[in-house]
Amino acid sequence: MRLLHTSVVEPDEIDALGHLNVRFYMARAQRANEALMAELGLGPEALEALGARLVQADSYTRYHREQFKGSTLTVRGGVLEAGTESLRLYFEVDNDAKGEIAASFIFVMALIDRATRAPLKLPEAVVTAAIQAMTVLPDHGRPRTVNLDPPRVDLTFDEVAGRLGEGETADPMSWRMERTIEAEACDAYGFLSDTEDFMFGMPRGSRPVEGQRWGPMTFTTEEGHRVGWASLETRSVRLSQPRGGETICSIGAEIGLHDKVRHSRRWLFNLTTGKLVSLNDNIALALDLDARRPIAIPAQLRSQLEKRHLPDFA
Repeated sequence: MRLLHTSVVEPDEIDALGHLNVRFYMARAQRANEALMAELGLGPEALEALGARLVQADSYTRYHREQFKGSTLTVRGGVLEAGTESLRLYFEVDNDAKGEIAASFIFVMALIDRATRAPLKLPEAVVTAAIQAMTVLPDHGRPRTVNLDPPRVDLTFDEVAGRLGEGETADPMSWRMERTIEAEACDAYGFLSDTEDFMFGMPRGSRPVEGQRWGPMTFTTEEGHRVGWASLETRSVRLSQPRGGETICSIGAEIGLHDKVRHSRRWLFNLTTGKLVSLNDNIALALDLDARRPIAIPAQLRSQLEKRHLPDFA
């Protein structure tokens, strides 16, 4: 694997759990991906000439070690598979000073027409260059829980919503969020911009003000434990691209529930067309924030999760 990116963890990248927020692991992997794509012949100028754009069609993340302010992180990566329709890539975020693997990623990148979103074949020269940048997926980069086979996409919004009902909880993964896409959130061709959130479907929020703690919600149990959800693995699959004026709705359930770990899934539906926009899985561990160790899911939280536990939707 080749070194593609180096950066230092900044104070405003630390979230309410006291460590580097998950979005900034992904941001580092995406910057490394941009560097690799440019080397393969798919940089901004090449894409402009093709009238094309790259889409991150499938993204898998495995978090290995939490990272803290001031750590220097490197990103290495390469190509796992090179086909005429997509590239499968591997990236690894490392803390070299500590000899730690911080996170690992598997991306599937596809080329689409900028104006129509129709899939395009990868140029032959890009495929040839990708073959020269091949690497091998290490054992520690393989999924532990998430299945990377094609996901289940046969469920409709009515089926999911009908089983979940209208009940809301304090847990964000259970919230239902609906939005009609504003023109300003779209690209020049009227499609929802790729910079928008495809998990909850809401507009991207601004960065927190200096000194403000942010990120995942925390809870205090009846026993006085401060608890948060620490992500272990995630997967996001993009299936369609909504347009301005269409209404999208994000809805979530638990498809797996264990002693210390939950497996949440969020579906983003286009209510106007009936199409599924994306699937997002998150495997998270109940973390005692004072002891910095895993704990059994507290009874109060578990009782809420059990109401939305739909393992048959996996």
